[in-house]
Amino acid sequence: MNKGARCLVHFIFFYTSIEGLVINIGYPSKLSYLYKDFAILAVYALVFLPNLGRLFAPSPTLKKLTPPLLFFSLIVGAYLALPGIGLLAELFALKQKLFYIPLISIGYLFVRSDDDVKQLFLALMLYAIGVAAFGIYLYFRGPEGLRELGATYSAVLWTPRYDESVQQYWRVPGTFTSPGQYGAYLLFSGLIATAVLVTGSLSKRWKSVTAVSMTLIVLAMLISGGRASLLLLSASVAFVLLLSRNLKRIVAWGLIGYVILAFGFAFLGPGVKDRLASVLIYGYAERFQTTYFGQLFFPALLENPFGSGLGVATIGARHVSESTEVQLVESYLGILAVETGLLGLGAFVWMTIAIGALVLRVRREIQGRPIMIFWYSLAVYVLLTILILPISTAIDHAPTNFYFWFSIGVLFKLADLERLRRMPVENGGQPVEVIRWTGYSPSPLVWKPQIR
Repeated sequence: MNKGARCLVHFIFFYTSIEGLVINIGYPSKLSYLYKDFAILAVYALVFLPNLGRLFAPSPTLKKLTPPLLFFSLIVGAYLALPGIGLLAELFALKQKLFYIPLISIGYLFVRSDDDVKQLFLALMLYAIGVAAFGIYLYFRGPEGLRELGATYSAVLWTPRYDESVQQYWRVPGTFTSPGQYGAYLLFSGLIATAVLVTGSLSKRWKSVTAVSMTLIVLAMLISGGRASLLLLSASVAFVLLLSRNLKRIVAWGLIGYVILAFGFAFLGPGVKDRLASVLIYGYAERFQTTYFGQLFFPALLENPFGSGLGVATIGARHVSESTEVQLVESYLGILAVETGLLGLGAFVWMTIAIGALVLRVRREIQGRPIMIFWYSLAVYVLLTILILPISTAIDHAPTNFYFWFSIGVLFKLADLERLRRMPVENGGQPVEVIRWTGYSPSPLVWKPQIR
């Protein structure tokens, strides 16, 4: 990957953190929905056109994913030939399902060494400070804060009131078009912050910056009203800390989390506390059951085993089609079942099982290495995203559709780099194919990255 493509990847990460605000301000223009995709397409052109082989298998490790990835792509592509709700909606659905998958190869080729990952993580922490702080500002300023910027797209959503004692507040969308997307961004950023704080390979100055970022991330999660994102972040951070096998660190993080929540409840008002406490209210559990588990994909499969065509259930398709024609399905597996039936659903399940199994298989390459915590944070994010897809549409919209696929490539590249470091370097070192794809050349004394 050349310098231009690498810089463009960094820009996409930055733009992803403010994409919703750009869409908000640009509304009703539809073009603002595609700015990020144009940048990704430019990266594809810079990286893949000189060597199309990189698109399908940039390494021997990723070759193992080629069959399920190609099969899923062929199945979804074939459904484009079937009648649907309109060509634009079908093309949009096709983009949401296939366009971001090559980011696996981009993530793989982006990483030349551990330092690339560290630099990216530190940049993400700086972005998160601004994004979280802006959300907190909007919480106190109110919806008028967005209108003053010309942002009129996001719906003004208030927390529900189960009884008169519960205080309502505005669910802040931050720099995104909805509080749900804002929560998804904060979930990813929180896991990145955890890796930076736990690792011992970064300076205290950067850890101080990340501590500020993490505090703002948790506060922003509270004002977004995203109970699921906060619970998922708590569970993910706990799991990453357990994998680090440091009991003192787990206790310390528990106390720090308690202090941040206590401060948030006092600083942000009683409505935030009521919102988090509503997780334990039966009314919320009943609503969750009817709106999520009640929309699982089995009824759709029984009604139409071969699917109803692309775009019928894709969330973003409503922007290019009549909203009444798009079904609201709160599950990515449900979307696939409604649109592509058993074939598409089965192909996707095969693909995700292959990804999950390969992530678990390469874990042994990372054990005990300095980059281990960074790898664990991304692995937990990828596996968690896969696990919630039966009740979530996470990878059908921003920002998860970018973070998820890119993180998969980074995981496998880090594992390959560790495998290379452990190989003997005498007599030419490693197999030529592995060296060529990872961008490393053997030396009798030291491994040196070749910047491409």
